[in-house]
Amino acid sequence: EKASNADLDDKTAKAGSANYTKYARDLDAIPGFYNTPKQGAEWCEMFVDWCFVQAFGVDTAKELLCQPGESMGAGTIGSAMYYRSKGQFYTSDPKVGDQIYFGTVGNETHTGLVYKVDSANVYTIEGNTSNGVYRRTYTLDDASIAGYGRPNYDPE
Repeated sequence: EKASNADLDDKTAKAGSANYTKYARDLDAIPGFYNTPKQGAEWCEMFVDWCFVQAFGVDTAKELLCQPGESMGAGTIGSAMYYRSKGQFYTSDPKVGDQIYFGTVGNETHTGLVYKVDSANVYTIEGNTSNGVYRRTYTLDDASIAGYGRPNYDPE
């Protein structure tokens, strides 16, 4: 995270806490991806969206994230709502590749991606946590977990 738009691609220069990121810059540059420019806004959801765009391209990312075709927001509440509207939101039994939400159902406040699950823990990678991107570990029954959005990945 940077203090300004300067050096967005440099991992160490001009660090800050003003919510300037390459994720917002890159997604704001895609016509119609977000309903308004997002640079300077809280960016945990933008990090997830950016990861999906990098991995799958714009159109498939939108489909997997259950987002509408136009005027996507970049907020956790709306994002979780899109999964719920498609019947793809779960409050237990996380899977690798899920989008994890924190807060309470209907008032989700933070998000990340699940990269590992075992019998006791869920392992995530999250943007906008401590002003950066970090791996985190939570017990499966952690009260801060609101649920999981499950993208409809193609079967392997």
